[in-house]
Amino acid sequence: MSTIGLLSLGCAKNQVDSEIMLGLIKDAGHEIIKSYSEAEVLIVNTCGFISDAKEESIESILELAKYKKAGNCKLLIVTGCLSQRYSKELEDEISEVDAIVGTGNFDKIVEIIDDAFGGKKRVEVVDPEFDYDRDLPRNNLTPQHTAYVKIAEGCNNFCSYCIIPQLRGDLKSRSIENIVKEVKKLSEQGVKEINIIAQDITQYGIDLYDESKLVELLKELLKIDGIKWFRLLYAYPSHLSEDLIEIIATEDRICNYLDLPVQHSDDEIRRKMNRGGSQEDVLATIKKLRDRIPDITLRTSLIVGFPGETEEQFDNLLSFIKEAQFDRLGAFTYSQEEGTPAAKMDCQIPEERKQERFERVMNLQQDISYERNQSWIAKEIQVLVEEVQSEDPKIMVGRTRRDAPDVDGVIYVEGSSAKIGDMIKVKVTDAYEYDLVGVEI
Repeated sequence: MSTIGLLSLGCAKNQVDSEIMLGLIKDAGHEIIKSYSEAEVLIVNTCGFISDAKEESIESILELAKYKKAGNCKLLIVTGCLSQRYSKELEDEISEVDAIVGTGNFDKIVEIIDDAFGGKKRVEVVDPEFDYDRDLPRNNLTPQHTAYVKIAEGCNNFCSYCIIPQLRGDLKSRSIENIVKEVKKLSEQGVKEINIIAQDITQYGIDLYDESKLVELLKELLKIDGIKWFRLLYAYPSHLSEDLIEIIATEDRICNYLDLPVQHSDDEIRRKMNRGGSQEDVLATIKKLRDRIPDITLRTSLIVGFPGETEEQFDNLLSFIKEAQFDRLGAFTYSQEEGTPAAKMDCQIPEERKQERFERVMNLQQDISYERNQSWIAKEIQVLVEEVQSEDPKIMVGRTRRDAPDVDGVIYVEGSSAKIGDMIKVKVTDAYEYDLVGVEI
């Protein structure tokens, strides 16, 4: 049996794939270790979504390739979205790579490792039709108290800038029964927070049941004891149903938190992006959510520098941000991805202008986030403790219902003797652009 290290890049959905591979590897008797210099097998699970992600993936492959000379590494295996998209280039240009595995058959990872040790270099890239609706082992990379649950793979929205359908295929939902079984197991393992993810959770079930079944899934998950927070990530704004809003509003264990990727506000840009709904529709959805759930935390993502984006359209976006008042916002500069309709559009925006617009968006949002965080001072809030601050062991670091793992801020809690994984009540005493400060009560 071998010692194996894995580097997981990209989004939480890709991380779930990494966890499944590690689960299969562990079940086969291999040892999973964190030290790349000591591992006999190194796996890089890559991202290939936008240019920056591709560059990070390539740099990581080259960095780990050094361990074939300087470390204990005998095999280097590349998996994930970059493999799915650029298998030929990886095979031709990075000689240190011993096997390449796409997004459709990473469950063969143990067999591929065995073959590679036997001298057989495999390039396993098939159509991205992976079947998650099975009992697959997972070795979670998250802390014990939190986990991601991927309820569907692929996407049927076909936004003009997005390569995901080519990398992950059409929408493929898991059955309600299979998801419930997984969450029950996670609860038995001590998980307290479930982060529900997919490319678009609002479309969950359409391929299996001919209609969205997200609300029905949530009702079944709420029957499971032990899970304190259910968090919903990546919900297409134009697909939000009244029933979904109502269950968030009425069920305390579903966090008053929603990630609504808007991408742009200008109606013409949205049309070119193939995003459903108008700016007016998006603002109406935001109003509806806040009217029904006054303390809901809304997160969004935006793309600046989409082909043909004029100054007037960008100013429209800035005005929209001011009006929408998102609690959290992430922005990206448009990435011209080969094979997408947007890549062929006229009037591609220069990189310098994209970057300048990105900075203006983030500077504006920083002010908005600060003001919205300030409104929480003196309020009491539930906190999930995640770590002890290294500089001062008397300060705990945690997250509130308002904070998704990795992408949002944290709260620093003074005067607490809580343990990692505990849920405590905290009074907020100070607030910054992204983080809060409080004391345990």
